[in-house]
Amino acid sequence: MADKSGKKVRSKEDDEVSGRDGEAVSPELPVSIITDILVRLPVKTLLRFKCVSRPWRSLISDPSFASSFLARSLARPAVTSLVSISDLSQPGPSLCQFFRLDHQTGLCAPVPLPDMPSDTAEISEGIHGFICLDDGGLTCVCNPSTREVAALPLTSPDFPDDLQGEMSSFATLGYDSASKQYKVLKTWNLYSPYGGVAAAHKVLTLGTNSWRTVDDCPIKFPWDDCISEEGAIHILTRDSMRGNIVGTLDLASEKFRMLLLPEGVRAVKVELKLFRGHLALLECRRLWDDDTITLYVLDDYRSRAWKELRMVLPRSWKEDIGFPPRSLRISIPHNGSGDILLIPTIIYKQSEAYLFSYNVESKRMKKVQIHGPPFHIFYQYRTLSLECRPFDLVDNILSLNHV
Repeated sequence: MADKSGKKVRSKEDDEVSGRDGEAVSPELPVSIITDILVRLPVKTLLRFKCVSRPWRSLISDPSFASSFLARSLARPAVTSLVSISDLSQPGPSLCQFFRLDHQTGLCAPVPLPDMPSDTAEISEGIHGFICLDDGGLTCVCNPSTREVAALPLTSPDFPDDLQGEMSSFATLGYDSASKQYKVLKTWNLYSPYGGVAAAHKVLTLGTNSWRTVDDCPIKFPWDDCISEEGAIHILTRDSMRGNIVGTLDLASEKFRMLLLPEGVRAVKVELKLFRGHLALLECRRLWDDDTITLYVLDDYRSRAWKELRMVLPRSWKEDIGFPPRSLRISIPHNGSGDILLIPTIIYKQSEAYLFSYNVESKRMKKVQIHGPPFHIFYQYRTLSLECRPFDLVDNILSLNHV
């Protein structure tokens, strides 16, 4: 501004907008606006921005910022799955690498996971972008978005000393929405040489070092499949008295409850899925014969009634795919889009691979070419296995040190 003589005079506002050396800088933005901008950025960019200043590091590291970022990630229509690509042409343990597969573009991008034996480690259904891995002794949780890995305390089942046999284990991560805590369920199955099977279960809350025994679970048979949703972990298994069942661990009470499968449905023929926020059973044994995929959706936990949803694919789908359904993995994104994904599991050298997306409402199938770094890395091999894990990868900025 100017004084009465016309001479320009610097105001306080001018000093706030300009630096000491006269270089123009932007006035400081409110924290709410900065947060609204940052929450829209990729995780990799945010991790770099944590080095800008202490205030930015504090803001991006705050759990409330992580919650806002996760909410936006879960609301995005674009969904990616974890896939592993390994060489099948060589005997023994195979070279295995993990990638993030975008369902809409078909692009694969590398995903860093901790080094664990690929032939023994179980990668189970995760939640909110976190993944749980178990190789029998070691159990760990990792966040592929931030490349963090948290090894859980070692533990063992409380089997009687005189009970001997071959033992296997798996671990699953779930989220207790009531207490806003992440919990890991670890299950051991002991196979007696005389034909019996025993099971033991323990639960650990992330951020603690103690495992708690779950005593009231009647599941005494090997698990077939498991899946997590907010508030519960579901295990597809069999019971000696009730037959095929779904054992559901309520993460708030840490108690099991049993769900009977629909009449006529066998556990060995179905997979556990989440369809639009509801527990579902996927059956595709009639896919090759009559082009049919069937979903049994649990609409109401109280009534425990299953609703049958049958989908008939277009007649041309077999010609488009070009190989039998045994070479397919069927996945259902958790974003509620109503898409059913058919992804190949076998890729031959220098052949093109595609995923197929069938929409329940429009009854249309879309073909998307899978491309990206994986095939350039593995072209030297003759036959590849592409394994699509049955869950979505969601970006999550939350540090495992803050859960």
